[in-house]
Amino acid sequence: MPARCHLVLNGKPVAAQAGECLIDAAIGGSILIPHDCRSGQCESCRVTVVSGSVDAQGTADGNTVLACQATVSGDAEIQFDALPPPTKRAGVITEIRSLSPDVVEMVMATTAPLEFRPGQYVRLKLSGFPAREYSPTCRLDGSSKSAELVFHIRRLPNGIVSRELGSTVKPGYTAHVQGPFGQAYLRDGKGPLVLISGGVGWAPIWSLARSARLIQPRRELFIIVGSRDVDNLYMRPSLDWLIDDGVREIIATAETGASRPIRPGLPTHYLPLFGMEDTVYVAGPAGLVDAVKNKARSASARCYADAFLPSSQAMSLMDKLARKWRGRQEALGQDA
Repeated sequence: MPARCHLVLNGKPVAAQAGECLIDAAIGGSILIPHDCRSGQCESCRVTVVSGSVDAQGTADGNTVLACQATVSGDAEIQFDALPPPTKRAGVITEIRSLSPDVVEMVMATTAPLEFRPGQYVRLKLSGFPAREYSPTCRLDGSSKSAELVFHIRRLPNGIVSRELGSTVKPGYTAHVQGPFGQAYLRDGKGPLVLISGGVGWAPIWSLARSARLIQPRRELFIIVGSRDVDNLYMRPSLDWLIDDGVREIIATAETGASRPIRPGLPTHYLPLFGMEDTVYVAGPAGLVDAVKNKARSASARCYADAFLPSSQAMSLMDKLARKWRGRQEALGQDA
């Protein structure tokens, strides 16, 4: 293995050290490969190896690798999509409303528009709470505004953030957002789009579906959505929007309480036969995402996935102090 190697990243030559991860090699050449976690989980940094070779470190999927894990092993040409760079925006929560027994819609107005591609996610930090990752989407009636971010959030009984929505966190609450991140964004193409979601995985999938109808209206669309029970199929108004726009292949499923036209079971029970011409997007629980990815891979279909994983970030000392200070300020305001 040569000590010094020559990379070409999106047409730009870069000198790299053998054994460097691709992200670090790119940074050394003043090039930023989109990335987030650097642990191989988010897949934001998946790149295409056009020629030459790299040490994939177990991340190869076809001719793509994860740049945060793959290392330089020789001369190579690498390409990746130029995405909106992660930026920060301050803002305020303007709306919180229930969409179903378990799902709320939260809207954040930002000081300036945040550019992202449909299907990407951002990191949201509410004052006094740990950061959480959510996929910005549009309202269920298909509307959106340039300086607002709409989130679908599942309310968890023990959720540090979600259980406080509508109580501690109300309209007027301050927030900061950073992003975008993620590689499961809408791409150009001509073949059929197969969009699959479970639970609030509908947020990025709805953003993808709406954008596809607006900018790629001739692409065939096949949509499968699922929920644990019928009452939490909160996305039905957006499915009606898609039907009114001409989408005919839509399947909604529920594990319990299903009756026609809702089908019983899981989204995986109704997957179509994938082909090489298909592009598949899936978002939601890890089990659903893994099952769809495996089926797509076996059919040589392109698949872009966004697995929703439980957050392990607990309340920091600074978060606790911020919440206590905010509580005191609110109490003083009430006494005034």
